[in-house]
Amino acid sequence: MADTVRYLLEEMVPELEALEQRGYFSRSEIRAIVQKRQDFEYALKRMAARKEDYLRYIAYESQLDELREARRISRAISGKRGLAEWCITRRVHFIYERATRKFRGDLGLWSRWLRFCHAKRSSRQMSRTLTKALALHSGCAALWTYAAAWELEQNLNAGAARALMQRGLRMCKHAPELWHEYFRMELLYALRLRERRRVLGIADGDDDQPSSNEGQQAAAAGTQQAEAEAEAEAEEAEGGDESAAAVAAVLNGAVAGVVYRSAIAAEPHSVSFRRKFLELLQPLPHFPGKAALEAAVYDSVARDFADSPEAWDLRARRHTLALSAAALPAERLAGVQAAVGVYEEGLHAAPSSELVAALLAFLQQQLRELDECSASGGSSPAAGSPEEQQQRATEVAAAAEWLRLRSQRAYEEAWADGLLTEALRLDNISFLLHQGEVEPALAAARQAVKALPQSAALWQQLIVLQAQISAEQLAQGAGQQAQQEGAQSSDEEEDAVMVQPAGAAAAAHRSRSTPSQQRLEVLVVQALQAVPAADAVPVWLTAITVLCGNGCSLEGLCRQMVQAALRQARGPVEGGLGAAAAALLTALHQAGGIEAARGLYKALLPLPPPGGDYFRCLLRLEMARVSEAAPAALPPRKLQDLFDVAAAAYGAADVQLWLLYCEWQASRGTAGDVAGVYWRARKALGQAEAFEAAYLIRFKLQPTKAV
Repeated sequence: MADTVRYLLEEMVPELEALEQRGYFSRSEIRAIVQKRQDFEYALKRMAARKEDYLRYIAYESQLDELREARRISRAISGKRGLAEWCITRRVHFIYERATRKFRGDLGLWSRWLRFCHAKRSSRQMSRTLTKALALHSGCAALWTYAAAWELEQNLNAGAARALMQRGLRMCKHAPELWHEYFRMELLYALRLRERRRVLGIADGDDDQPSSNEGQQAAAAGTQQAEAEAEAEAEEAEGGDESAAAVAAVLNGAVAGVVYRSAIAAEPHSVSFRRKFLELLQPLPHFPGKAALEAAVYDSVARDFADSPEAWDLRARRHTLALSAAALPAERLAGVQAAVGVYEEGLHAAPSSELVAALLAFLQQQLRELDECSASGGSSPAAGSPEEQQQRATEVAAAAEWLRLRSQRAYEEAWADGLLTEALRLDNISFLLHQGEVEPALAAARQAVKALPQSAALWQQLIVLQAQISAEQLAQGAGQQAQQEGAQSSDEEEDAVMVQPAGAAAAAHRSRSTPSQQRLEVLVVQALQAVPAADAVPVWLTAITVLCGNGCSLEGLCRQMVQAALRQARGPVEGGLGAAAAALLTALHQAGGIEAARGLYKALLPLPPPGGDYFRCLLRLEMARVSEAAPAALPPRKLQDLFDVAAAAYGAADVQLWLLYCEWQASRGTAGDVAGVYWRARKALGQAEAFEAAYLIRFKLQPTKAV
């Protein structure tokens, strides 16, 4: 090891002398550099060298080179560049070479080396590095793309770039992004040829021999199919010779078209793969061959994907891609109508819920863009005269109204054809609510739950809408009652005040049993009976919130909870029916006190327990009652029996239950009982580490305090 390090250090002597002679570093700094390099070399020679050692060595040398460059500028060191100027860069390349020999499979390391070559403009080293990297990682599509881009951008060698891309396609047969990059490369090459001819003052139709050679080379550099198609296009050209026709074809993107046809032959079953080619053409609005290439893509999509909703969506959106943000509302509406016509054709040819969803998403997107356009157009300085602004506002309103009506008609047609899914029905309800049509939204929700009676989301939406209607009706009834009470004569005012509590109580009793509230209570029960138990927890929580918010009775929910617990096995520790039972217990306690809550859990105790949340909730309610010394509080023995029942059901997994048990024993001031619960918990829990940590924090690191 020492001999090797000594040999490497001796090889650095000419470099260090050159750095000192040029005035970059002093003698003492050279000694420091030698010592530092020696330390790094010993680190690289140890038994288990790490990649971080190489990276630190490279970082040190890079910083050293930056210091040398800064001193060259500050000290005005001039003259012919020699060994002192490039020796550190050569040293970094040497370190990278050793690192990649050690870690050949690390693509990140190869990528760092390539970036360093690019930054230092080391063309020959870049070529050698790319060759080694591609030999070791021939299946990496990104490397082939990088190599082709290097040849095209830096070496200006389009033939070599094409050869690399074609070789990469043979090596990476399952890398569709290579086709996209090949297509992009041919577009860029065609644009560069056109720009070169423009700078040279050569018209597109002129027969310029150098450019003709370039065109023929570009056409011949592709596959045999590219050459054959270029010749066919040249033969079909009227009045032009073969060379000029080949040049014109290349300048208009004929080679890119051949790449596309080869690409879809290799990847024939993906619409998104073809969509990417259209995205590559979007940044080229003035390219003469863009229209022909886009037409080729759309024609192939229509031919190969006649039954694909994604393909119909792609073809329809074609009519609005060219619209800018400053397009007139009439122009935008015309493009939207053309796109909707394509959607309608697709629904007639291959009806599907996915295509309906695509149509509705398109209409809503256009409606948002129209709103944004109208909001920005009226405040811009170029909005025009007041008459023009008024006309524009009228056109925007008409277009927005057409979009809303067409969206509603799309929902109705999809409902008639049986294409509405759960998501589409929810979107329909949201759309109606956004338009302020609550009653139609309620009707749509009722139709939805009839069609999909097991959908929890649809039942939740229906319950919320019915609650909104009930609240509005209740508010109207209260307002009418207040008007009737205000119409009493002044001479009966004292008697009215005396009987007001009895009248208010009667009104409250009537409000709890109004027909709208009864309909809401019945609806909640129907929802819980229709939705499967595994999906019913969100419906339970929504129902409890809605009924409590509207002053409805919870008796029906209590009966339904008992039936649900009777039909299922023991619930989970967290969530499930236990979370719904806990929410219902809390609501009953808030509405009717502890006796109302006890009525529910006494009915549930003989049944399979709903869940751990339920037990923790009822225990907290009873513990709070005991701590407040409230009337009718449970005796300690009965509360301990409740803890024992809960521990028997969930003691093997519920850490929070045991902590709650310890809290209650600590509140009674019995340290021995707390320790007893602790040992019971350790024995019952399968993995007691979480409990022990929480117990240590609560009862060892903090003073014991009552609950």
